[in-house]
Amino acid sequence: MAGSETSRAYTAIMIAMVSISFAPILVKWCESTPFVITFYRLFFTCAMLLPFVAWSRGFAELRSLPAREWVLILVSATALAFHFGLWIASLSLTLVATSVVLVTAHPMFVAGMSHFVLGERVRRMAAVGIVIAFLGVCVISVADFQLGGTNLTGNTLAFLGGICAGIYLLSGRRARQKVSLGTYVFTVYLICAAMLFVAAVVVGDVITVSSHRELTLFILLAIVPTIFGHTMFNFALKTLPAHIVSTSLLAEPIGASVLAYFLLPDEMPGRWIVVGSILVIGGLYIVLMKGLQEKKSC
Repeated sequence: MAGSETSRAYTAIMIAMVSISFAPILVKWCESTPFVITFYRLFFTCAMLLPFVAWSRGFAELRSLPAREWVLILVSATALAFHFGLWIASLSLTLVATSVVLVTAHPMFVAGMSHFVLGERVRRMAAVGIVIAFLGVCVISVADFQLGGTNLTGNTLAFLGGICAGIYLLSGRRARQKVSLGTYVFTVYLICAAMLFVAAVVVGDVITVSSHRELTLFILLAIVPTIFGHTMFNFALKTLPAHIVSTSLLAEPIGASVLAYFLLPDEMPGRWIVVGSILVIGGLYIVLMKGLQEKKSC
């Protein structure tokens, strides 16, 4: 049974790694402000998840949750709101590859917190894989800087967004031990959407969107990188340690860079992107495969 759950978790991660790579491209195509984009992305996601949550008696589960789980949900939602807001803002200030590289630079932080706070030992091979994958991210980052992605503000926003993503994953790892997937993601996404709506109103963004093209992009953002991306990562958090899920997000720079090559001709990556991608893939293989084998042998 445990082996079956682990296999499903790794399958979910594979789906999520592909799906989340589409997010930067879809966001780049949007014309709305960061808060509005993210609000609609999560609004449509919640609308799609609502029937499932109602059918699975998720609202009854919410009413019975103890205060500790509610605190974790609120922490996750707040961290996710800051993650989305900071990251989407960074995309308008720097290149896709740079933004995605820096926003996924959180495995070291997550690994340390997972080891010392959650008590989930980061084994030697997993640590090696994280270092290799992160080295690949650094190579991609340096290569992208040479292409002109040197906007300090955009890079700083992306990095801070990555730290928020790490907090989101760590709190989600704890919450998912007690809260079902549908109930957890629906509540986190809904609270996050409400926060972003308030933020959009406060800064004076125009909330109403009538463009069919823009609304289509929002729906695609809800389906592909959110439901098949973030939700699948949250599914995996029930079974897998936070540092493994966190490291799997390092695949996003590869997927986003490849997609940008074909869909955003003004942001073509150089040869060092390929070198960095190979390092990331190698590190991911060690963390996701070798780490699993080491766990089974214990």
